[in-house]
Amino acid sequence: MVIDQCRTSLGEAPRRFSWFDKFRYLRIPRSDWVEREDPLAEILKAQDVLLAKGRLVWGAIVQANADLFVRGWHDLPAAVIYSPDAAVFDGDPDLLLDIAQKLYRLKGTRQQDPELATFSRMLASEMDREMRLEVPRRLTGGAAVYCTDIIVARRHLPGRTLSESVFPLLIAPEHTEMTLMLPSRFWPTST
Repeated sequence: MVIDQCRTSLGEAPRRFSWFDKFRYLRIPRSDWVEREDPLAEILKAQDVLLAKGRLVWGAIVQANADLFVRGWHDLPAAVIYSPDAAVFDGDPDLLLDIAQKLYRLKGTRQQDPELATFSRMLASEMDREMRLEVPRRLTGGAAVYCTDIIVARRHLPGRTLSESVFPLLIAPEHTEMTLMLPSRFWPTST
């Protein structure tokens, strides 16, 4: 499985990286658009913990800044979902993509259900940040799935373009609610 290849490439936690790797490639620098009060700023603070102690799970794009889909240099935000339930999603990450598409279809729609209305408003605003918001289980087949915002670092993408809808994420819920996309250096070349 691809996720297992990523886990092997990344190595067991706790991980240590050289200073050069950590500061020249792995760490995401703070972009001008990330305000200090922005919850995304917390990702920058938590990235060392995520890299050292995080575990890999599949993530799927719900929505992303459109500029990420073309080659560029600026790091930009995206809303993703993931599940800590490896037994359900490791072998079939497209299940997450199906859930992400259900969430995206809620964007800007009127919803009577308060949980669905929350997702509709959040996705429509594109500026409201959510960290580890549980997706209603009726949309997930009963599995624990979370929606969160991330910073997509161009240096971590093959070709500096977001070309995959499903990709590995680092989570460490016992340490932080933040999430980090696994740098592509640790992805198999076929991903």
